[in-house]
Amino acid sequence: MKLSLNWLNDFVRHGLLPEKLAERLTMAGHEVKSIDEIAGDRVFEIEITPNRPDCLNTLGLAREVSAIVNKPLVLQKLKTIKIPKTLCSVTIEDRSACLRYVGAVVENISIAESPIVVKERLQAMGVRSINNVVDITNYGLFENGQPLHTFDYDKLIGGKIIVRRAKAGEKIVTLDGVERQLNPSILVIADAERAVAIAGIMGGQDTEVTAKTKRILLESAYFDPVLIRRAGRALGLTSDSAYRFERGVDLTNVDVAAKRALSRLLDFAGGNIVNYRDVAVKKTVTQKQFSVDMKGIGHFLGTNISAVQVKKILGKLDFKVSGKGECLKVMAPSFRSDIKGAIDISEEISRIIGYDRLDSSLPQIKPSAIVSSERFQLKRKLRRILTAQGLDEAISYPLISRGAIEKTNVADLPISRVKNPLSLDQEYLRPSLLASLLAVVNLNFNHGQKNLRLFELGKIYPPAGEKEVLGIVLTGNRPQNWQINKKETVDFYDLKGIVVRIFETLGFDLPTCVLGKKTIDIVLEKEKIGFLGKVSKDILKNWDLKSDDVYYAEIDLEKFYKLKPQIKRFVSLTDFPSITRDVSIAVKQDVSFGQIESLAREIGSTHLIAINFIEQYLGEKIAAGQKGLVFSLLYQSSQRTLTEAEIAPIHEKILQRLSQDFGAVIR
Repeated sequence: MKLSLNWLNDFVRHGLLPEKLAERLTMAGHEVKSIDEIAGDRVFEIEITPNRPDCLNTLGLAREVSAIVNKPLVLQKLKTIKIPKTLCSVTIEDRSACLRYVGAVVENISIAESPIVVKERLQAMGVRSINNVVDITNYGLFENGQPLHTFDYDKLIGGKIIVRRAKAGEKIVTLDGVERQLNPSILVIADAERAVAIAGIMGGQDTEVTAKTKRILLESAYFDPVLIRRAGRALGLTSDSAYRFERGVDLTNVDVAAKRALSRLLDFAGGNIVNYRDVAVKKTVTQKQFSVDMKGIGHFLGTNISAVQVKKILGKLDFKVSGKGECLKVMAPSFRSDIKGAIDISEEISRIIGYDRLDSSLPQIKPSAIVSSERFQLKRKLRRILTAQGLDEAISYPLISRGAIEKTNVADLPISRVKNPLSLDQEYLRPSLLASLLAVVNLNFNHGQKNLRLFELGKIYPPAGEKEVLGIVLTGNRPQNWQINKKETVDFYDLKGIVVRIFETLGFDLPTCVLGKKTIDIVLEKEKIGFLGKVSKDILKNWDLKSDDVYYAEIDLEKFYKLKPQIKRFVSLTDFPSITRDVSIAVKQDVSFGQIESLAREIGSTHLIAINFIEQYLGEKIAAGQKGLVFSLLYQSSQRTLTEAEIAPIHEKILQRLSQDFGAVIR
């Protein structure tokens, strides 16, 4: 938005140097980007925020300056015009797209050059002078923000104005000489047979005002901002009028702007008004009223301010203020649609005073305990546990494509689609982390990285709502081990071991793995909290992953957070020596080491403090269907040094029970 200082001086005598005024405007929320000199005038280039369309004109900015410098605002008085009772033909067919349309017919006008002052003002705004009639509409737009348009009335077929949607296949040649294809989503101004203007954006050549024009129809209207914005984008067309209509003009100013323009027309171009019509779905907007507490304003500003000062500032901004004492009733003007609540009133006060001019004060800071988030701490622990096991964390977008969903074979799940996705790759909210992690695996495979140990702590979006989950994926070979010469691929037990280590390290009960419909379910306290398994060949083929060994686990963290860890208590280290007994046995292959460990602890609970697995052996010296196990039993007391006579009976009983219960052969 350009602001001419010469034009501004007509409205308010601010008494500030241009640089100082620019500083004050910037501190009030209207950033002055540059100051140029044009034909002896100083012109500001100002960045107006989208919520302040009322400042896209000289009067609006003059109102701001008036409040900032506390000087009166003076609006130029024009000659009073007589409005005829004869109506012109104006019909609004789309009443939701056009809330108000003012049309006035002026005859016997004389097309000529504009007065020098009008030319200079338009030049400062970057607009060339055309003729007195067209210049008056541009002048009105830059003066009060209401776009205006004039038609050559004799070129309007039937002398009618119809506000309607464009017909399919309808075309118009706009004032820039371009023929444009219209469609029913675009609002047009039409006469009895054709479209003569694209509503709110640009007029057509067929009804353009020329040197031969004798009668004109002046248009002043309110069009739906969203409709104008969409039409402009669809046509690749914009204008000063469209820029203002897109942001919203003041509904109550439509007829006021029309009458001011008509007064200037009669003054500059002669003629007389023969028809006038104001067709309105509504003429006013409901003005919002708020209760404002002076203490609340003082608290917001961090300083004390009087009710008198508040009333003065708001009055300068055209707010209506009533009430006395600590509570005021404030009504926002019709052109301030950005005022939504009492807090906005406080912001108005602060920016007009100037943020840099407010008294400084130290806030009262009361000490309070910072409550630690248990979820945050638990996720931090999970990251440490997983990275300690050699896993890398992946972070992916929660939005995925339809193709990724179908490739992962989860298209049958209820999926939430984004209404306005930025791209097809971010069209859906993921129902599982698997698709995201397989995309990461695919990317790494394409770069030659085949041995992956990845995890992600992220959100998924099932029908019940979003929830946090932990996803783990393993591919390729196990980490190299100097004790093992050959390369070994990861398997199900590697994945299971990672999951068990999580529960073990955090002090939870160890989960059990139960065969589900398609995966192995992770069950704790009779409730499924996740699953793990090998990714099917069909899914790997869909993702073009050249590997048969991709393992995946997913844990529902919402259920995980509810688990109660076992309380760990510190046990003092004993000063007394321990006794170690190595055991080598042969048992059937279906006997697990866990069963052996449970039996040994049951018998040796008093003095047996540890059982350490050493190795498993399958070979020629072991009978078919059996396996060799070597482990050690550690005996110790915290009270005294144990003797052989105390340990021997316990150890012997363990060996006997192993033979009786599991058919173990002592080797």
